[in-house]
Amino acid sequence: MDLSNPPERFWHCSVQIVGAQYPSVVNDLTFEELNRTVVQPWLAGCPFVISGTIIRSSEQVAEIRIAHTDNTQQHFADVHNSKMRASRISDMVTNRSLLPLSQGTDLTFELLFSGQEAKPQEPDYALVEQLCQRLPQVARILAVRSRKGKSAYEVSDEYDVQDLLHAVLRGYLKYSVQEDPLPKVAGAKSSRADISIEELGILIELKYVHGPEDQKRLFDEYSQDLVLYPRWRFLRHLIYLVYNSADLRDAEAFERLSGEQEIDGCRFSTKVVLA
Repeated sequence: MDLSNPPERFWHCSVQIVGAQYPSVVNDLTFEELNRTVVQPWLAGCPFVISGTIIRSSEQVAEIRIAHTDNTQQHFADVHNSKMRASRISDMVTNRSLLPLSQGTDLTFELLFSGQEAKPQEPDYALVEQLCQRLPQVARILAVRSRKGKSAYEVSDEYDVQDLLHAVLRGYLKYSVQEDPLPKVAGAKSSRADISIEELGILIELKYVHGPEDQKRLFDEYSQDLVLYPRWRFLRHLIYLVYNSADLRDAEAFERLSGEQEIDGCRFSTKVVLA
């Protein structure tokens, strides 16, 4: 199967946890749903959920299977039931949700273990990073409008930056761009602005610099908030956008925060963008 252009419908996944009596199964996913909720978290080493079961790391998994079929799970269940009735055999033990996995095309290795991601995402990630870097140029154009009667767009806090970046991202990306994902998933009470792109596993943390004294505050906030990021289960890339960074005493000190991170078993990259 050409996974650069995979079938959109009828994907199935089962996960057998070490020590569990029965596997957790999910049927009839679209490929986008499978990629977002299973494949990308697995490749990133992040927790994910299958039919209510939280898989926190691959070490918990005794067996994982992904299969594609041309029909729904209900189709395979109906065929199985018809055969049982025709043969007059009582069937009390067959798990109908596993039928598509046993009869479909097994693509577990290709999607999870071959090193080939289902959908190349690095070009899109590079675009998001570049848009973050170029955001001040966008703001300068909107701050001085030559046409008479047109109000300027002023950037004076993190929410102004958030709205501007959200608009720019939506103009370039076909993916869903969400605001403030962490309070919804981690119980966070922070008022700082965040943007997420689930399909790309990107979380953008926005920081607005009001003056040189913000240097310590931003370092402290980064350290405190870092433990929250892995609770967003899609996380693959964290972009730490420091806007108006020229007002910091030592903006380049923040660049040392860039690199690979592993927290609570979730591996992700961190990129500091000074804007």
